[in-house]
Amino acid sequence: MTQTNCCALVDLSIIIVNYRGWKHLENCLEALKNFSGEEFSFEVNVVDNCSNDGKLEAFQQRFPEFRFHLNSGNNGFSSGCNLGANVSTGEYFLFLNPDTVASEEAVKELLATIRREAPITILSCGQKNSDGREERPFGFFPTLFTLSGILRAVYRKVKKTELAARFSSEKKIIYPDWVSGSVVMISKQQFEELGGWNDDYWLYYEDVDLCKRATDAGGKVALHNHVSIIHNHGGATRINPRVTALTKSEVIISRHVYLSRHYRGLSAAGLHFVVMTGVLLGKLVPAIFGLPFFFVRRLNQYTHLYRRLLAYYFLAPFRGTWLSPRSVNYKK
Repeated sequence: MTQTNCCALVDLSIIIVNYRGWKHLENCLEALKNFSGEEFSFEVNVVDNCSNDGKLEAFQQRFPEFRFHLNSGNNGFSSGCNLGANVSTGEYFLFLNPDTVASEEAVKELLATIRREAPITILSCGQKNSDGREERPFGFFPTLFTLSGILRAVYRKVKKTELAARFSSEKKIIYPDWVSGSVVMISKQQFEELGGWNDDYWLYYEDVDLCKRATDAGGKVALHNHVSIIHNHGGATRINPRVTALTKSEVIISRHVYLSRHYRGLSAAGLHFVVMTGVLLGKLVPAIFGLPFFFVRRLNQYTHLYRRLLAYYFLAPFRGTWLSPRSVNYKK
């Protein structure tokens, strides 16, 4: 890797947010360590969301060519990304999940593409797991027809021909509504103009929100179909049933946060109601079965999830906000 001065402007700042995902992070950083730096200059900023497990110091010693920054707490993905962006000097930013493994060739092509295609504000790429299975790291903005898995399935069925053409694998560049935050490239200037990642979100939907704001500002969200990186899901969000229930509940909570930010009046109220009733009715039966069959991991997760969501929906009117209590903006 070509060393860069921490105060000098580089072509690309690679920003990674970690929370106790050290095994994945090690693989991610080992891949970046092998970048030659001949095609583009770069720096790597790793933000640890206060893992508080004694492993940060060991990683700082193992990867002295990269910079590590400690967040004030487990403040969420957006908070960590914004901290990383604030200390980065690159002309472009590449936000990577710690459970990704990127090649220098893939990153070089993404950088060349976003520089060449001026209308593109946010660029991502294809993703595969370590077994080579293709993932779908993009989607539609939440509307009445795309709020749930069933509704999305119906939508895809009705729009099958149109969507097949829009997202054809033969196209080099496709233009979805949003791309996954696991791989996001954007120029420093446009990132700052958009106001960065939204700290209202603790986890999930912050990528959808960023893409929506970029689109509303007249930019384009794109995915490079002929470039892919490895993405191994899991990490710190699937440790045990309680943690899994927490992260799954945050998916739903963040959906409400998104709706509250991008819809108003009766439209917002109607969409909130659709999500809330769908969740409470759809997960009721497995949650009940999880009480006597607590030893069944999947059912136990539903019970914990249902309890968290009942508390959230009960307290939201009194709190006067849809924000998660974990959001750094919750108490502001």
